[in-house]
Amino acid sequence: MEEPITPVGTKELSQERIDAHYERATTKKWIKKISVQALPRFERHAHKELFVKVADVSLDTEMHSKGTKKGTKCRQTLVQFKPTIAKEKFHAKTEWVYAFVLNGCVIKMGGTRDGLQGRCGSYLCGHHVQERQKSGRCSITNAFIYNTFVFYLELGYTIEMFAYALPEHGVTIEVLGETRRITAQTYHAYESIFLQDFKKQFGEYPLLSDNCDPKYKTE
Repeated sequence: MEEPITPVGTKELSQERIDAHYERATTKKWIKKISVQALPRFERHAHKELFVKVADVSLDTEMHSKGTKKGTKCRQTLVQFKPTIAKEKFHAKTEWVYAFVLNGCVIKMGGTRDGLQGRCGSYLCGHHVQERQKSGRCSITNAFIYNTFVFYLELGYTIEMFAYALPEHGVTIEVLGETRRITAQTYHAYESIFLQDFKKQFGEYPLLSDNCDPKYKTE
């Protein structure tokens, strides 16, 4: 009999169960194995109070209920990002620093200038790997994150998205004799500094975050 899915809050699934699921996966090239017990807990993050929960990440099992497509999947992708904040705020093209948390542990931290919906939509492009009989036209980052998410969601893990809405910074510029006040793009600096700070606290970057802009490194 197959081992039952471990409920949230109990010990991690057995390594045998995880390994067996991994061996069956056609996308194993794009899956990073995670040991939750060895990862930093989000509750211990020094700046956790800046973040609010913005979405639940779940398997996309939504089916058409009417018409000729009844009983078929609404979308080819296998993951959904379900907002837990107002949709208008989730879809707005504003700057954020965000964290993905798997069973309470931080596995990814990043930043976006295109809003939360825009960033999540980008991650869905990871579905297009050749191992899923797709074009293969997606970034390596998106491929790893999307397929790792699918893998652990299939095992019953929970994934949540938390984010910090960045303050708006204005800059006054002069062009052809005209003075204009514009909104400065700052997310890249925030992202890199948050990642460096995370590494200082926990000794390493989040498992799925291994890059930050060297211009903003503090060591």
